[in-house]
Amino acid sequence: MKLIDRYVSEVGKRLPAKTRADIENELRSTLEDMLEDRAAQAGQPADEALAADLLKEYGAPDKVAATYQPAQYLIGPRLYPFFMMVLKIVVSVLTGVAVFGFAIRFGSGPATTAAFISQIGKSLLEYFGGLMSAFGNIVIVFAILQRVLPESEFEDEKNEWNPSDLMKEPEPDDIKAWEPIFTIAFTVAGLVIFNFYPNLLGFSFYTDNIWVFIPAFSDAFFRMLPFINLAWILQIGLQLLLLRQGRWTTASRWFSLVIQLLGVGIAASLLTGPSIIAFNASALVNSPMTPETVALLGTIFEQIGRWALIIAVVAGGADAVKTLVRIFKKK
Repeated sequence: MKLIDRYVSEVGKRLPAKTRADIENELRSTLEDMLEDRAAQAGQPADEALAADLLKEYGAPDKVAATYQPAQYLIGPRLYPFFMMVLKIVVSVLTGVAVFGFAIRFGSGPATTAAFISQIGKSLLEYFGGLMSAFGNIVIVFAILQRVLPESEFEDEKNEWNPSDLMKEPEPDDIKAWEPIFTIAFTVAGLVIFNFYPNLLGFSFYTDNIWVFIPAFSDAFFRMLPFINLAWILQIGLQLLLLRQGRWTTASRWFSLVIQLLGVGIAASLLTGPSIIAFNASALVNSPMTPETVALLGTIFEQIGRWALIIAVVAGGADAVKTLVRIFKKK
């Protein structure tokens, strides 16, 4: 039947090449059987007019083709709650940073209406630029996860829920899907910001009719950035592995231990080397702030950087010890 052949061909154009032939054959056979049944019931030959009525009821080719394919999502319903959670956290952090940056800039600049308007405009441009960049990067990460994660990662959602499960103790090696997803999203955000948008990490002030920008981190920090990038990339690999496995294994714990020790080594190296904070008293010497304020801010940020590295070394070392204990306890 020519009309059925044309219809099947239109459906096939909208199907993946690897399954097209099988589906076309199946669809053609189904339609021909239906047409014969309808012709027998009507007591008339199976002609093009009867085929047209059948196809009109069966549905448009694009809708029929859609039934043979899974729903297409950029970010599907299973990952969407995690996506929104990460997005809200990132927006909150960026908003806080923008407000703090505006306050510092305005406080260090001339207290005039023109300066205030200029600061508002500059801060809003940077804020919305940062939002768009963060949103795009987060969407890319979750779109990739949508395509690389197998359906089995969410198979628990298909099982029948049993109230007695509430009394079960959680397995120590099991992981929740949102944990590695959360880690991947923020690790990728760190990679993007520190490598491509370092100008977002700093402080600027207005003096002598020009804006002066002071980066938050010194050259000593950026010299270690390749090693930090390596640790972050390994961390992303570990989290993808955990998503695939759905639980911790001895191999993945050893992998985690290597990353933890690498992080401790990087933090210790930064701690014993030159200061990683560029936002210090010497950098602010030409700012419109008073010398006392400059000295105070420089000391505060130097101490923040130092204590952050100390905490990173201690916490990383403690995590490494815990991982070792888990490895040998499992053995």
